[in-house]
This record gives sequence, structure tokens and C-alpha cells, in this order.
Amino acid sequence: MQASITERLPAVRAASSDGLRSALNHVAYTILGAFVFVIPWDESVPLLGGFLLGRWLGFLAFGFTALWIGLTGRVRRTSGIHYALAGLAGWSALSLLWTADWDSTITRAGTYLQLLTAVWLIWELATTESRVLGLLRCYVLGTYISSISTIVNFIQGRTAAQLAGAKGYTVWEDPRYTINGVNENDLGVMLALSIPMTFYLAARRKRLLTRCLCWFHLGAVATAVLLTGSRGALFAASIAVLFAVLGLPPGRLALKFTGLIVVASGTLFIPQATWDRLLSAGTELSGGTLTHRTVIWAAGLDAVRNHAFLGVGAGAYGLTVLKAVDIPYVAHNTFLSIFVELGVVGALLLGWLLAAAFLCAILLPSLERCLWIALLLTWSTGVSSLTWEYRKPTWFLFGMLAAHVYARRSQISMHWRQTADIPFHNICPAPKAKELTGVPIGTV
Repeated sequence: MQASITERLPAVRAASSDGLRSALNHVAYTILGAFVFVIPWDESVPLLGGFLLGRWLGFLAFGFTALWIGLTGRVRRTSGIHYALAGLAGWSALSLLWTADWDSTITRAGTYLQLLTAVWLIWELATTESRVLGLLRCYVLGTYISSISTIVNFIQGRTAAQLAGAKGYTVWEDPRYTINGVNENDLGVMLALSIPMTFYLAARRKRLLTRCLCWFHLGAVATAVLLTGSRGALFAASIAVLFAVLGLPPGRLALKFTGLIVVASGTLFIPQATWDRLLSAGTELSGGTLTHRTVIWAAGLDAVRNHAFLGVGAGAYGLTVLKAVDIPYVAHNTFLSIFVELGVVGALLLGWLLAAAFLCAILLPSLERCLWIALLLTWSTGVSSLTWEYRKPTWFLFGMLAAHVYARRSQISMHWRQTADIPFHNICPAPKAKELTGVPIGTV
């Protein structure tokens, strides 16, 4: 009997170790889901110990993931999207050698390191399609909070200017609404990004309750986007709806029709003053300054002439244009911001990132292709008037695309293994073990 117990001890220890690893992985993923959930409204809540709630959740997710990897001793092989993101972050840090604004570049380099860590957490933890869908649902649920809070502020008559005034800022009174601590334009684009996700989740789920929640979300988001009075967000949301609807398979006619009706219902609650601002977009595009953006862009282009290859340094746009516009404005255009701050090299890195992202999206199955092309076009439209290269929604978007591509590829491989009439390895050789399970730490 003593020998029998001794023989069983290794198996018991192995099972206990597997259970611990599984528990750590599950806890880390749950915390990551909470991190994603707070992205759309993180800045609206008070700081905890001097940090945003999302940062604390990021620290916790990283800690549990590090423990899990320490026990397994393996990490996943990264993709081209990750290399592009790492290149952009690395070049930004390297710009410390020639930056015009040392303090801003140091801050930006630290921000990029945190964002790169968040992308890595998504990659390590969202390894299956169900987990990817879970994170998409977390983001959509987070935009529920932002949308309903914006609508409540509208009902109670708290404009964005009043919220800013309560914090001591002087803002021109406009019929615009947002949530506490979040700029109207940023909020509008964050909400617009959730629209293709909601269409996708509604198409994937056939339960009536789930679809009703999706339709309610679309109505709330459409209303909130319009209430922000952001013309850039309106363009981004229009692109989101257009490509989400047109990209859905022809058999989803009822889904398309219902979605359009729900989105259109959001226009019924918008005050005329807000409509007047939104409808002035055509005039601003044809002969205006896009709320002084064209002046800021011209100042940035003038400043970059002597720094075209290397740029003026990450985060140094404001100081660079200070003499021309008297206020250290950010670029209000992500593509121009990267070009001015990081030069031709930074622009090429961004081009690599976008090319890899669109290529991955195109190669996905039809429904997922619709989702990600709509998201990428929505993002591209929205950031044309925002400085979003260092914002969490941007890095969340690209991190999720990389994770979704891998998850779908794994699911298709598993389907072939289970259903093919001939041995799977004869028609599609299995990847090497290190590609399926990761590679030992230190070899990436």
C-alpha cells in the first residue's frame, strides 16, 4: 500500500499544479475583462491612489499572468501586428535622443510601454474565440455605461461645458454632452467603435434576449454619439453602420433592417441646437477651419520640414507648434501626429501596422472580415480628427484583431481535425509544437 501511495504522488502533484495554473489563467483573464470593460469610462471616475482604475486592473492582470507564465514556462509566438506595434513604441522611445520636448517624450514612452503590455496580455489570455468574444462583450458593456451616462446628463441638462467648468476649465458653451472627465470627441469615437461589435455579436447569437440587449445598445450608442455633437464621431459612426450592415451576409436581411431602424430611432431625441452643429460639417469641410484644426495641421507641417526623417520626438508636437498657434495643441490627427513626431520612419511603421491589420482582416471568414474591416475603417475615420496613437482604444483594437485572427485559425484547424475523412496531416500539416503551445521563455 505504501508503494501504491508513493506511485500516485507524482500524479496528484501534477493535477494540483495543473489546477493552479488553470486558476491563475482564469483569474488573469477575468481581470483583463474588467480592464476592457472600464476603457470607455475609466477617466470619468475618481483616481484610486493616484491612478486610474484601469491602470490598477492592468497591474493585477499583469501580475497574475506573470505568475501563470512562471509556472508554465512558455509564452506565445507573436505576430506581425505585434512587431509593428513594438516598432512604433520602440522608435518613440528612441526619439529621446533628438526630441524637442524631453519630458513629453519620456511620458509618451512610458505610456507606450503600458499599452504594449496590455496588447501582450490580450495575446496571452484571449487564446480561443470564446475568450475573444468575451472581451468584445466587455467593451460593448462598457460603452453601455458611457452611453446611458451621457443620455442622463442630457436629460438633466448638464452640458459638456458645465462639466468642464466644475473642474475649473473654461469651455465655450455648446449644446454638447459627454460624461465627466472625457472629451466629447473621444467619447463619440469610442462609442462608434462599439457599433460593428454589436452587429457582430447580434449575428453570432440567436437568443432573443441577447439580440434585444444588442438592439438596446445600438439605440443608446446612436443617441449618445449624436449628443456629443462631434462631427468626427458622426462620420466614424456612419462608416461603422454602413460597413457593418453592407458587410453582413445577404441572408441576414432581418438583422440589417432591425439594426438600421434601431440606429435611426436614436435621432429622435437630439435637440435642434446639436443638429445645427452636426450639420455644419459640410460648411467646415468646404470653407472652415474644422474648429482650428487646419491651422494646427499647417503649423505642424511647417515645423517638420527640418525634421522630416526622424521627427521632432514623441509627444513634442505641442511644443513644436507653440510659436505658431500660442497654445501647445496636440495634432488632432493621428496620422499627422505620428509623421511630425516620429518622421518618415514612424509613418512607415504606422503603414506597416495598418497594412498588416487590413491583410489579416481580409483573410478572415466573411462575418469576421465584416467586423474588422468596419472597425478599422471606423477607427481610421475617427482618428483623422483625434490624436489617438497613445490611447487605449487604439491598442485594444489592434491587440484584439491579432488575437481574433489566431483564435479563428485555431478553430478552423480543429474543425478540420474532427471532420475530415482523411488524416488531417495529409492535407494541412500541423504547425510545429512551439507554434501551437508557445515557445519557451527567452526564445522570442
